[in-house]
Amino acid sequence: MNLCDYLIPVNNEPSLSTRSGTIGRNIITYGDDGGFKIPASAKVALLGVPEDRFSDGAGEIKLPEQVRKQLYALSSDAENVVDLGNLRTGKTLLDTYFCLQHVVSELHAHGMVTVLIGGTIDLFYGGYLAFEGRKINLTGIIPSLRLPEQGEEQHPLNRMIFEDNPEIHYCNIGYQSYYVHQQELDALKEKFAETYRLGEATWNIADMEPVMRDSDIIALSMNAVKYADAPAASITSPNGFTGEEVCQLAFYAGLSHRCKCMGIFDALPQNDMQHITAKLIAQIVWYFIEGIKGRNTETPETDAIGFKKYVIYYDQLHHDLCFYKHIKTNRWWMEVPSLKGKQHNEIISCTQEDYAKATEQEIPNRWWKIYQKIN
Repeated sequence: MNLCDYLIPVNNEPSLSTRSGTIGRNIITYGDDGGFKIPASAKVALLGVPEDRFSDGAGEIKLPEQVRKQLYALSSDAENVVDLGNLRTGKTLLDTYFCLQHVVSELHAHGMVTVLIGGTIDLFYGGYLAFEGRKINLTGIIPSLRLPEQGEEQHPLNRMIFEDNPEIHYCNIGYQSYYVHQQELDALKEKFAETYRLGEATWNIADMEPVMRDSDIIALSMNAVKYADAPAASITSPNGFTGEEVCQLAFYAGLSHRCKCMGIFDALPQNDMQHITAKLIAQIVWYFIEGIKGRNTETPETDAIGFKKYVIYYDQLHHDLCFYKHIKTNRWWMEVPSLKGKQHNEIISCTQEDYAKATEQEIPNRWWKIYQKIN
């Protein structure tokens, strides 16, 4: 496919920084010269998605250009990063989803990680379609579990999250209880999804690193960030993640060798006092890129020599709990046994605290959810 058919070039206006040492000076951009090719060394692709029809044109369509202005001014060598400009939106919203699917799929085929700058969070459905048919871990940093519908039209992410789809393992980080019905929690519990309340996630933000490490695609709604740090969120709230916390999550996402696509959505530039929200989104992208620079591909399956294995016999289940610690990075994994003959055991990321709990005969929550799901 010809990517250029789906792209609108970057508008290199004077307001985009070209100061020495900045992203704007060093990034590779798609221009309208007809001869653009993605460099073989490129690892990260930025793509604006100026689409807000699901919110009845509230204004999210203008977000990519505002974020780009702030991002280009940040200091970085922008090594191996290419800005593809904006996606050409379709005649219908469904057309836009499929255009996005084709672009993200093509970038993934080139071994690239895609950063989407929306737009409204429904657009992430297009990112998911690029990986449909494969088993994926989808993580949403969203303050609610069920997203608002548009009239009688069902939100596409609700279909992904709540309908029975064994290919998707869903994790929500940062839901706020007063926005959530108990029936929604019960429905996700039946699917063995992972849900972390805002207070649980922020108690020790580092505990969310294993969740991000196991994520294949990640959707971040700026509605999950508190008003003081994101005044232009589409739906503001006095509570939420701080800017520092959400940047830390983005860094963990970048570190994950599994993460193939991350999208940032739901902000209204017309409400952005002193461009605070656009600056925060730019910094989120910056941290994600910094994380990618530090990626390691170590896993117990591929680098057994680099790991130390710990085995704990768990009395109630009458079998061993196996943990793996990487000798150099000190990151932890745990093995979840499958009792079904044709299915292999599953190895998932964890914290050292999970191992400490297991030594006290306490089953880690993530281990138990996955154990129930695969058995």
